Amino acid sequence: MVKPTLDDIVKRVKRLPELPAAALRISRLLDSEDTSAEMLAEIIRMDASLTGQILRLCNSAAYGFARKISTVKEAVAILGYSTLRSMVYTIIAKFALDKAVPGYGMKEGDLWLNSLTCAIYAKHVAKKSKHPNPDLVYTAALLRDIGMLVLGEFVGANYGEIEQLTLKERIDFVQAEGQVIGFNHCIVGHRVAEAWNLPLSLTNSIKYHHNPSKMPQHTTPDEFKLVTLVHLADLMTRMVGYGSGSDGLMYNLDNAALNQVGIQPTTAYIEELISELVELGPVIRDLVESMNPPKEP
Repeated sequence: MVKPTLDDIVKRVKRLPELPAAALRISRLLDSEDTSAEMLAEIIRMDASLTGQILRLCNSAAYGFARKISTVKEAVAILGYSTLRSMVYTIIAKFALDKAVPGYGMKEGDLWLNSLTCAIYAKHVAKKSKHPNPDLVYTAALLRDIGMLVLGEFVGANYGEIEQLTLKERIDFVQAEGQVIGFNHCIVGHRVAEAWNLPLSLTNSIKYHHNPSKMPQHTTPDEFKLVTLVHLADLMTRMVGYGSGSDGLMYNLDNAALNQVGIQPTTAYIEELISELVELGPVIRDLVESMNPPKEP
């Protein structure tokens, strides 16, 4: 049995690759009231790779703009700051998550596909439940499982014991993960998010997305609802099966949290929601294709 110490976790967090500097700089500038559209466009133009990725996303069917967007200036003007932020984080997430995580039974691309799918589902659920910032819910869902990058090695080494514990005690995978290893991927993901200086709204979602009811009492209603919607989208992603790993459906729904934000997770509601989410398959496929580098002639 291989069990890490907190020091082991911190060392692995420090060894994770640096995120794209330009993308992170833009994401932080978007939080400032002093940032102008011209400033953002200029920074994006300085990074050819980032420019290409943003323009490919803008012109994908997923965003559905009526005309082709050919310049960064146009993109910034048309997207608006909220959508631009979610797009930049999509690029960051692709860079960070498009890796194999064998400890969770995920080959290369699985975690990225799972994360992107959950983000799209979360945005749909956010709009359905009238959350004030669906793009922020999208981003929070996109990054929710970054802790798997660090903890995967230890999950793989202890998988048999984790699985047996879920069956014996009828608990979900993340609870068993914590009991066997000493940490779960939510806690570890929170460490990663802090190391990357991600905003508090995202670090909280990463930490509590399996159990929104455990959030601190001082949490604002909008923050609580954000994490609860990510929680629901996470379960939906597993049920539909996009890029799911070996933790599969060993997942307990936090009914109390859902009820608190006005969602009654009845069988009829879940069936209706699944039907709506399945219709988003073409959007997911188009975004995946848009994020892949163009093939050379």
